Amino acid sequence: MTGFEENTFRTRDGINLYYRDYNGLAGKTPILCLSGTGGNSKVYDDLAPHIAQTRRVLTMDWRGHGRSDRDPDWQHYHYDVDRDDVIEFLASLGVSKIVTVGTSLGGIVTMHIAGYKPDLLAGSVMNDVGPVIGEAGRQRLHDNMGKPMVFDSFEDAAQAQKERAEVGFAFTDAEWLLRVNRIYAQDPDGKVKANMDPMYGRVFRERKRLPDYWHFFENMKAIPVLAIRGAVSDILDQATLDEMKRRKPDLKTAIVPGRGHCPMLTEPQALAAIDPFLAAIA
Repeated sequence: MTGFEENTFRTRDGINLYYRDYNGLAGKTPILCLSGTGGNSKVYDDLAPHIAQTRRVLTMDWRGHGRSDRDPDWQHYHYDVDRDDVIEFLASLGVSKIVTVGTSLGGIVTMHIAGYKPDLLAGSVMNDVGPVIGEAGRQRLHDNMGKPMVFDSFEDAAQAQKERAEVGFAFTDAEWLLRVNRIYAQDPDGKVKANMDPMYGRVFRERKRLPDYWHFFENMKAIPVLAIRGAVSDILDQATLDEMKRRKPDLKTAIVPGRGHCPMLTEPQALAAIDPFLAAIA
């Protein structure tokens, strides 16, 4: 496994963001891996060292996630703030061009960067995310919001994740447990909770989200984009992927069978798409 250095970056408003720097081969545009809501750098524990065999890889915990600070003002958990955190973070490292690997929230923030500072992007892998959330996915997320989020064990949390996923999601029990161990944490009292600020429950209830981000996606037409979809995903449904392809005919796509939201990106079908896509970007 390729090693990494750990560090923190202090934002303009005093929030410390945790990040990892996989010092891969220099000379090519670095990769920035951005997780989905609830995720953190650990979700890329397998993909990041794989990519770092050929170039530098950065991963970052969003504010309120993982080992980054919780924000005292929950209203700062916003796409525009996350966008600015990424831009400021990269500037602090002297990185002027980046290829993002954005899972869910990471892909949404990538689209926001494209709408605000498109020259920063040399390419993007969009993992199970597009300009629109599928109607079935919105309903499933809504239905899951009121369900318990605190568990007695990681096994209980994994079972809950399995039951709340899309029909046809084909993780093994070991894969569900691995996912939970990367995005959940155990409190001193032994309870297992999502490793993020509990105020995110309020964010989901009250966030004013635009109905779509097609206007930001338009700004990605000039860069290489690979869209990866879990075959049973209700977040990035097939209709949205087809429309992305219609609007950007050079869009590369890959479907990962037996996966919903989201693929791990280490599946053979995902790597078979990611590796040549990145190899083509200087």
